[in-house]
Amino acid sequence: MAGRFNLEDYDTVESRIKKFWEQFPNGRIHTQIMHNDGSRFIVQAWVYTDREDDRSVTSGMAEEIVGSSMVTKTSALEVCETSAIGRALANFIFSGNKRPSREEMEKVERYENNTRKTPLYAVRTLTPEELERLEKILDIIQETNEVDALRKIWADEKDFLDSKVRGTTIKDALNKRVQELS
Repeated sequence: MAGRFNLEDYDTVESRIKKFWEQFPNGRIHTQIMHNDGSRFIVQAWVYTDREDDRSVTSGMAEEIVGSSMVTKTSALEVCETSAIGRALANFIFSGNKRPSREEMEKVERYENNTRKTPLYAVRTLTPEELERLEKILDIIQETNEVDALRKIWADEKDFLDSKVRGTTIKDALNKRVQELS
C-alpha cells in the first residue's frame, strides 16, 4: 500500500487533540479500558465539548495487540488509548483531510512492508452452533439502541469479536452501531 497514500495527508492524533483544546478549552476527553487480557487492549474514548456535559458528542474505539510493533511491546495500552482518542476526535469534527490518523496509516505502512504477512492472532473456525449464535447477536446489535447494552455484548463476546459473520466481524458491527447511535 505504500505509494498508494501519502502520510503527509493525515493528521496526527496530537494535532487533533491540540485543535480540540483550542476550540473547546472547557471540554473533556474520557477514556476507559473495555478489554485487557494481557495480550490485547480495547479502549473507548468519549469527547465532551463542555466538562459539565453528561452526554458525549462522540466516541471512538481502538484495539492494540501487545508486541504487534516495537512500541506496543512496552506501551500497547498507551498506544491504544491515543488511538481511541484520535478516532473519537475524527468521529467529531477533527478528521482533517482524511479520517484515519497518521499513526493508523503508519501502522498500515509497517504491516504492508512486513514480509512475514502473518496474522497477529489466529481467527478461530466457528462451529455451526457458534455461527448461529453470532448471527443472532448481529441481529441483536442492529436492534439495540443503548450503548451500554452494546458494551455488554462487547465484553461478553470478547473471544468472538474478530469472527467473520455475514461478511463483517462482531467488532465492526458493534463499532458501526455505536457510531449510528452517537
